Amino acid sequence: MKQPVVIKANNYGLMIILNPDLEFEELLKEVGEKFKESAKFFGNVDMAVSFDGRKLSADEEESIIQTILKNSSIHIVCIIDNDPVKEAKFKKKLEQMSISEDASLTKIHKGYFRSGQMMEFDTGVVIIGDINPGAKVVAKGSIVVLGALKGEAEAGAGGNDDTFIIALDMNPIQLRIGSKIARCADNSAILSKSKCLSPQVAFVENDNICIEDLNKNVLDSLKL
Repeated sequence: MKQPVVIKANNYGLMIILNPDLEFEELLKEVGEKFKESAKFFGNVDMAVSFDGRKLSADEEESIIQTILKNSSIHIVCIIDNDPVKEAKFKKKLEQMSISEDASLTKIHKGYFRSGQMMEFDTGVVIIGDINPGAKVVAKGSIVVLGALKGEAEAGAGGNDDTFIIALDMNPIQLRIGSKIARCADNSAILSKSKCLSPQVAFVENDNICIEDLNKNVLDSLKL
């Protein structure tokens, strides 16, 4: 005898296999019980879902979704077909969402980075100290250096071009923001709009990494 409901994990979220022989109201009850039992296991996450084993009308699909939401903490971001091309597209979208959520958080690190040191952060980071030549800091979010940036810094690790890098003394060996990368000597890639020593911000504009003096107008334009 087929199980009423089977939940399988795949690359983008969950495949829910439904028994085609049950009355729909009975099936709905089984879905609720299944997700209630699994609520702690799945936790509070964003997922895409797909259905298999039974043809559903739009109303039936909506009823199942509402039952899942009522009996778990899952956030259903989309419903997709069993299509490898669609699966790949939605998997990429979910990964980008995950990066965006992680990057919206910020950690604080107090200390200096010496030559040969490298540290990665799965969020944004505020560094109270210097990043010296030969040192490197990588963050999924933006990087703020309350000191001198003389080594390497990579913001938006994973491809987020909307992040930025701020330093009180901006004199890096290399900068990377999302998919854009430039060395300090590469004037075609880093477009500095300032000639004086002051707090500065690096960001992506027109496919280039630009550097400007830090002021209220610039801050207002950044995606914080």
